[in-house]
Amino acid sequence: MPIKNQEVLKMARMKNLFFILLTVVTFAGSTFLVGCGGVSDEQMQQLNDLKAEVDALQSQVNAKNDEKSNLQKQIADQEAKVNEWQGIAEGIRRNCP
Repeated sequence: MPIKNQEVLKMARMKNLFFILLTVVTFAGSTFLVGCGGVSDEQMQQLNDLKAEVDALQSQVNAKNDEKSNLQKQIADQEAKVNEWQGIAEGIRRNCP
């Protein structure tokens, strides 16, 4: 019987050690998470400023893309006119001796 009592005591000590270690790990983990999770007001303001700057730059990009599309359309119209006039000039050269 003394061997069983020793085994029971050993298991109880192991159980207590396990719960102590679990408690220590829980506190250490929560301290780590709380310490790393905070964002200061200054950092939040910087983030908001960056978001506003990104929005402004994106609107500039969209405006430039619209301008580019308009210019490409104008170029295509001018090239069509040039081709038309070249066709007319070629026709006149063929008809004139």
